[in-house]
Amino acid sequence: MQMKSTRGVQQDDVWAAADALIAEGLRPTIERVRQKIGSGSPNTVSPMLEAWFATLGPRLGVSGAKKDMPGLPVAVQSSAAKLWEIALSQARQDAESSFTKDREALAAERAAVEIQASALTQQEAVLVERLAAADRAHEVSQKQISALENQLRHLQTALAERDNKILEVQARLSTVEQQREAERQAFDEKSKHHAEERLRSDERALANERRLMAEIDRERQDVKRAKAQATELQQRALDATNALETRTNELTQRLRNADEELRIAHQALATANERADELRTLLNAQVDANADVLKQLQAMMAAQTRPPATTQFKHRIKSQAKDQRKSYKTSS
Repeated sequence: MQMKSTRGVQQDDVWAAADALIAEGLRPTIERVRQKIGSGSPNTVSPMLEAWFATLGPRLGVSGAKKDMPGLPVAVQSSAAKLWEIALSQARQDAESSFTKDREALAAERAAVEIQASALTQQEAVLVERLAAADRAHEVSQKQISALENQLRHLQTALAERDNKILEVQARLSTVEQQREAERQAFDEKSKHHAEERLRSDERALANERRLMAEIDRERQDVKRAKAQATELQQRALDATNALETRTNELTQRLRNADEELRIAHQALATANERADELRTLLNAQVDANADVLKQLQAMMAAQTRPPATTQFKHRIKSQAKDQRKSYKTSS
Protein backbone atom coordinates (compact mmCIF):
# COMPACT_ATOMS: atom_id res chain seq x y z
CA MET A 1 0.00 0.00 0.00
CA GLN A 2 1.37 3.36 -0.95
CA MET A 3 1.73 6.03 1.77
CA LYS A 4 0.74 9.62 1.07
CA SER A 5 1.79 12.83 2.81
CA THR A 6 -0.63 15.42 4.04
CA ARG A 7 1.53 17.92 2.18
CA GLY A 8 1.16 16.16 -1.15
CA VAL A 9 4.44 14.17 -1.16
CA GLN A 10 3.76 10.58 -2.28
CA GLN A 11 5.80 7.43 -1.82
CA ASP A 12 6.48 7.24 -5.57
CA ASP A 13 8.10 10.68 -5.37
CA VAL A 14 10.35 9.60 -2.49
CA TRP A 15 11.32 6.32 -4.18
CA ALA A 16 12.02 8.05 -7.49
CA ALA A 17 14.23 10.61 -5.72
CA ALA A 18 16.09 7.82 -3.88
CA ASP A 19 16.66 5.94 -7.15
CA ALA A 20 17.95 9.13 -8.77
CA LEU A 21 20.41 9.67 -5.91
CA ILE A 22 21.66 6.08 -6.25
CA ALA A 23 22.16 6.70 -9.98
CA GLU A 24 24.24 9.78 -9.08
CA GLY A 25 26.42 7.71 -6.77
CA LEU A 26 24.95 9.24 -3.59
CA ARG A 27 23.33 7.49 -0.66
CA PRO A 28 19.68 8.50 -0.18
CA THR A 29 19.16 10.48 3.04
CA ILE A 30 16.16 12.38 4.35
CA GLU A 31 17.69 15.78 3.54
CA ARG A 32 18.87 14.74 0.06
CA VAL A 33 15.48 13.28 -0.81
CA ARG A 34 13.74 16.46 0.42
CA GLN A 35 16.10 18.59 -1.67
CA LYS A 36 15.52 16.36 -4.67
CA ILE A 37 11.71 16.57 -4.33
CA GLY A 38 11.68 20.21 -3.31
CA SER A 39 9.14 19.72 -0.50
CA GLY A 40 8.08 17.44 2.34
CA SER A 41 8.94 17.43 6.04
CA PRO A 42 11.42 14.98 7.66
CA ASN A 43 8.55 13.26 9.48
CA THR A 44 6.80 12.66 6.15
CA VAL A 45 9.83 11.57 4.12
CA SER A 46 11.42 9.34 6.81
CA PRO A 47 8.87 6.42 6.80
CA MET A 48 8.69 6.44 3.00
CA LEU A 49 12.50 6.27 2.78
CA GLU A 50 12.54 3.41 5.29
CA ALA A 51 10.05 1.55 3.09
CA TRP A 52 12.40 2.11 0.14
CA PHE A 53 15.32 0.66 2.13
CA ALA A 54 13.16 -2.37 3.00
CA THR A 55 12.94 -3.20 -0.73
CA LEU A 56 16.69 -2.76 -1.24
CA GLY A 57 17.59 -6.47 -0.82
CA PRO A 58 15.11 -7.86 -3.37
CA ARG A 59 15.94 -5.03 -5.80
CA LEU A 60 19.63 -5.98 -5.57
CA GLY A 61 18.71 -9.52 -6.72
CA VAL A 62 19.04 -11.19 -3.30
CA SER A 63 16.38 -13.92 -2.67
CA GLY A 64 14.97 -14.41 0.79
CA ALA A 65 14.70 -18.25 0.50
CA LYS A 66 17.55 -20.68 0.67
CA LYS A 67 18.12 -22.61 -2.56
CA ASP A 68 20.23 -25.59 -3.39
CA MET A 69 22.81 -25.49 -6.12
CA PRO A 70 21.99 -28.50 -8.33
CA GLY A 71 24.86 -30.08 -10.17
CA LEU A 72 27.45 -29.04 -7.53
CA PRO A 73 28.93 -31.32 -4.92
CA VAL A 74 27.81 -30.88 -1.33
CA ALA A 75 31.31 -29.84 -0.28
CA VAL A 76 31.34 -27.09 -2.91
CA GLN A 77 27.90 -25.93 -1.82
CA SER A 78 29.07 -25.87 1.82
CA SER A 79 32.20 -23.92 0.89
CA ALA A 80 30.15 -21.43 -1.15
CA ALA A 81 27.76 -20.97 1.78
CA LYS A 82 30.68 -20.35 4.14
CA LEU A 83 32.20 -17.86 1.72
CA TRP A 84 28.83 -16.12 1.52
CA GLU A 85 28.62 -15.93 5.33
CA ILE A 86 32.15 -14.55 5.49
CA ALA A 87 31.30 -11.92 2.85
CA LEU A 88 28.17 -10.88 4.74
CA SER A 89 30.06 -10.73 8.05
CA GLN A 90 32.84 -8.64 6.53
CA ALA A 91 30.31 -6.31 4.88
CA ARG A 92 28.50 -5.93 8.19
CA GLN A 93 31.76 -5.13 10.01
CA ASP A 94 32.69 -2.57 7.36
CA ALA A 95 29.25 -0.96 7.58
CA GLU A 96 29.31 -0.87 11.40
CA SER A 97 32.83 0.63 11.38
CA SER A 98 31.74 3.27 8.87
CA PHE A 99 28.59 4.05 10.87
CA THR A 100 30.62 4.34 14.10
CA LYS A 101 33.08 6.79 12.53
CA ASP A 102 30.26 8.86 11.07
CA ARG A 103 28.42 8.96 14.41
CA GLU A 104 31.63 10.00 16.18
CA ALA A 105 32.26 12.77 13.64
CA LEU A 106 28.68 14.01 13.96
CA ALA A 107 28.91 13.87 17.78
CA ALA A 108 32.17 15.87 17.66
CA GLU A 109 30.55 18.54 15.50
CA ARG A 110 27.56 18.64 17.82
CA ALA A 111 29.91 19.10 20.82
CA ALA A 112 31.67 21.94 18.97
CA VAL A 113 28.33 23.64 18.33
CA GLU A 114 27.40 23.27 22.00
CA ILE A 115 30.77 24.77 23.03
CA GLN A 116 30.14 27.68 20.68
CA ALA A 117 26.67 28.16 22.15
CA SER A 118 28.16 28.17 25.67
CA ALA A 119 30.76 30.76 24.60
CA LEU A 120 28.02 32.94 23.11
CA THR A 121 26.04 32.64 26.35
CA GLN A 122 29.08 33.80 28.34
CA GLN A 123 29.61 36.66 25.89
CA GLU A 124 25.99 37.67 26.38
CA ALA A 125 26.51 37.75 30.16
CA VAL A 126 29.59 39.96 29.72
CA LEU A 127 27.66 42.36 27.47
CA VAL A 128 24.81 42.53 29.98
CA GLU A 129 27.31 43.41 32.72
CA ARG A 130 28.86 46.08 30.50
CA LEU A 131 25.44 47.56 29.86
CA ALA A 132 24.76 47.65 33.61
CA ALA A 133 28.12 49.36 34.24
CA ALA A 134 27.38 51.91 31.52
CA ASP A 135 23.98 52.60 33.10
CA ARG A 136 25.61 53.13 36.49
CA ALA A 137 28.22 55.48 35.00
CA HIS A 138 25.46 57.39 33.22
CA GLU A 139 23.55 57.75 36.50
CA VAL A 140 26.69 59.08 38.25
CA SER A 141 27.23 61.58 35.42
CA GLN A 142 23.66 62.81 35.76
CA LYS A 143 24.19 63.37 39.49
CA GLN A 144 27.39 65.30 38.79
CA ILE A 145 25.60 67.46 36.24
CA SER A 146 22.84 68.19 38.76
CA ALA A 147 25.42 69.15 41.43
CA LEU A 148 27.22 71.50 39.03
CA GLU A 149 23.92 73.09 38.03
CA ASN A 150 23.16 73.76 41.72
CA GLN A 151 26.63 75.26 42.17
CA LEU A 152 26.09 77.48 39.13
CA ARG A 153 22.77 78.71 40.54
CA HIS A 154 24.51 79.61 43.84
CA LEU A 155 27.21 81.50 41.92
CA GLN A 156 24.59 83.40 39.96
CA THR A 157 22.81 84.31 43.22
CA ALA A 158 26.10 85.56 44.73
CA LEU A 159 26.78 87.62 41.60
CA ALA A 160 23.31 89.18 41.82
CA GLU A 161 23.97 90.10 45.46
CA ARG A 162 27.26 91.77 44.43
CA ASP A 163 25.42 93.76 41.77
CA ASN A 164 22.90 94.93 44.37
CA LYS A 165 25.72 95.98 46.67
CA ILE A 166 27.31 98.00 43.87
CA LEU A 167 24.01 99.77 43.30
CA GLU A 168 23.77 100.55 47.02
CA VAL A 169 27.30 102.02 47.07
CA GLN A 170 26.54 104.12 44.00
CA ALA A 171 23.37 105.39 45.68
CA ARG A 172 25.34 106.29 48.82
CA LEU A 173 27.93 108.10 46.72
CA SER A 174 25.23 110.11 45.02
CA THR A 175 23.73 111.02 48.41
CA VAL A 176 27.13 112.07 49.76
CA GLU A 177 27.78 114.24 46.72
CA GLN A 178 24.41 115.88 47.16
CA GLN A 179 25.13 116.51 50.85
CA ARG A 180 28.53 117.92 49.98
CA GLU A 181 27.01 120.24 47.43
CA ALA A 182 24.43 121.39 49.96
CA GLU A 183 27.15 121.96 52.57
CA ARG A 184 29.17 123.95 50.10
CA GLN A 185 26.24 126.10 49.23
CA ALA A 186 25.51 126.69 52.90
CA PHE A 187 29.12 127.39 53.59
CA ASP A 188 29.35 129.81 50.69
CA GLU A 189 26.49 131.77 52.17
CA LYS A 190 28.27 131.95 55.48
CA SER A 191 31.76 132.45 54.04
CA LYS A 192 31.28 136.11 53.59
CA HIS A 193 31.32 136.53 57.31
CA HIS A 194 33.00 133.33 58.49
CA ALA A 195 36.18 132.77 56.46
CA GLU A 196 37.76 130.70 59.17
CA GLU A 197 34.66 128.51 59.49
CA ARG A 198 34.69 128.07 55.75
CA LEU A 199 38.28 126.87 55.86
CA ARG A 200 37.44 124.31 58.54
CA SER A 201 34.40 123.28 56.55
CA ASP A 202 36.54 122.81 53.46
CA GLU A 203 38.96 120.71 55.42
CA ARG A 204 36.12 118.59 56.78
CA ALA A 205 34.61 118.32 53.31
CA LEU A 206 37.99 117.38 51.88
CA ALA A 207 38.50 114.75 54.57
CA ASN A 208 35.01 113.42 53.97
CA GLU A 209 35.67 113.37 50.26
CA ARG A 210 38.92 111.50 50.71
CA ARG A 211 37.26 109.05 53.04
CA LEU A 212 34.39 108.53 50.62
CA MET A 213 36.74 108.18 47.67
CA ALA A 214 38.75 105.58 49.56
CA GLU A 215 35.56 103.74 50.44
CA ILE A 216 34.38 103.97 46.84
CA ASP A 217 37.75 102.68 45.64
CA ARG A 218 37.53 99.75 48.04
CA GLU A 219 34.01 99.00 46.87
CA ARG A 220 35.13 99.19 43.25
CA GLN A 221 37.98 96.77 43.96
CA ASP A 222 35.52 94.44 45.68
CA VAL A 223 33.19 94.67 42.70
CA LYS A 224 36.10 94.02 40.31
CA ARG A 225 37.17 90.95 42.28
CA ALA A 226 33.57 89.75 42.48
CA LYS A 227 33.16 90.09 38.72
CA ALA A 228 36.46 88.27 38.11
CA GLN A 229 35.40 85.50 40.48
CA ALA A 230 32.00 85.27 38.82
CA THR A 231 33.63 85.10 35.38
CA GLU A 232 35.98 82.36 36.55
CA LEU A 233 33.12 80.41 38.12
CA GLN A 234 31.04 80.78 34.96
CA GLN A 235 33.97 79.51 32.86
CA ARG A 236 34.49 76.57 35.24
CA ALA A 237 30.80 75.75 35.09
CA LEU A 238 30.87 75.98 31.29
CA ASP A 239 33.95 73.71 31.09
CA ALA A 240 32.35 71.23 33.47
CA THR A 241 29.12 71.26 31.48
CA ASN A 242 31.02 70.66 28.21
CA ALA A 243 33.06 67.85 29.78
CA LEU A 244 29.95 66.21 31.15
CA GLU A 245 28.21 66.56 27.80
CA THR A 246 31.17 64.89 26.09
CA ARG A 247 31.17 62.13 28.71
CA THR A 248 27.43 61.66 28.28
CA ASN A 249 27.83 61.34 24.49
CA GLU A 250 30.61 58.77 24.97
CA LEU A 251 28.47 56.76 27.38
CA THR A 252 25.52 56.95 24.98
CA GLN A 253 27.70 55.64 22.12
CA ARG A 254 29.03 52.87 24.34
CA LEU A 255 25.48 51.89 25.22
CA ARG A 256 24.58 51.76 21.52
CA ASN A 257 27.67 49.65 20.74
CA ALA A 258 26.88 47.30 23.63
CA ASP A 259 23.27 46.95 22.41
CA GLU A 260 24.54 46.09 18.91
CA GLU A 261 27.04 43.54 20.26
CA LEU A 262 24.31 41.98 22.40
CA ARG A 263 21.98 41.76 19.38
CA ILE A 264 24.73 40.06 17.30
CA ALA A 265 25.45 37.64 20.17
CA HIS A 266 21.74 36.76 20.43
CA GLN A 267 21.59 36.16 16.67
CA ALA A 268 24.72 33.96 16.71
CA LEU A 269 23.35 31.99 19.68
CA ALA A 270 20.04 31.44 17.89
CA THR A 271 21.91 30.26 14.76
CA ALA A 272 24.00 27.85 16.85
CA ASN A 273 20.87 26.47 18.52
CA GLU A 274 19.19 25.97 15.13
CA ARG A 275 22.32 24.18 13.84
CA ALA A 276 22.39 21.94 16.94
CA ASP A 277 18.71 21.05 16.44
CA GLU A 278 19.36 20.28 12.77
CA LEU A 279 22.32 18.06 13.67
CA ARG A 280 20.23 16.19 16.23
CA THR A 281 17.51 15.60 13.63
CA LEU A 282 20.04 14.39 11.05
CA LEU A 283 21.77 12.15 13.61
CA ASN A 284 18.48 10.51 14.63
CA ALA A 285 17.47 10.00 10.99
CA GLN A 286 20.84 8.50 10.05
CA VAL A 287 20.85 6.22 13.11
CA ASP A 288 17.40 4.93 12.10
CA ALA A 289 18.52 4.40 8.51
CA ASN A 290 21.72 2.64 9.62
CA ALA A 291 19.70 0.40 11.92
CA ASP A 292 17.51 -0.59 8.95
CA VAL A 293 20.56 -1.49 6.85
CA LEU A 294 22.07 -3.52 9.70
CA LYS A 295 18.75 -5.34 10.14
CA GLN A 296 18.79 -6.21 6.43
CA LEU A 297 22.35 -7.54 6.74
CA GLN A 298 21.38 -9.59 9.79
CA ALA A 299 18.36 -10.97 7.94
CA MET A 300 20.54 -11.93 5.00
CA MET A 301 23.01 -13.70 7.29
CA ALA A 302 20.21 -15.52 9.12
CA ALA A 303 18.66 -16.70 5.86
CA GLN A 304 22.11 -17.79 4.53
CA THR A 305 21.02 -16.92 1.04
CA ARG A 306 22.97 -18.07 -1.99
CA PRO A 307 24.81 -15.17 -3.65
CA PRO A 308 24.49 -14.94 -7.39
CA ALA A 309 27.87 -13.29 -7.36
CA THR A 310 29.54 -13.23 -3.89
CA THR A 311 32.34 -10.82 -4.74
CA GLN A 312 30.03 -8.39 -6.56
CA PHE A 313 27.53 -8.31 -3.66
CA LYS A 314 30.32 -7.66 -1.12
CA HIS A 315 31.53 -4.78 -3.26
CA ARG A 316 27.95 -3.49 -3.47
CA ILE A 317 27.57 -3.51 0.37
CA LYS A 318 30.91 -1.72 0.77
CA SER A 319 29.80 0.85 -1.81
CA GLN A 320 26.60 1.49 0.20
CA ALA A 321 28.65 1.99 3.39
CA LYS A 322 30.91 4.39 1.51
CA ASP A 323 27.85 6.31 0.25
CA GLN A 324 26.55 6.56 3.83
CA ARG A 325 29.88 7.97 4.98
CA LYS A 326 29.79 10.55 2.21
CA SER A 327 26.19 11.47 3.07
CA TYR A 328 27.16 12.15 6.71
CA LYS A 329 30.04 14.37 5.66
CA THR A 330 27.84 16.22 3.18
CA SER A 331 24.99 16.79 5.66
CA SER A 332 27.39 17.96 8.38
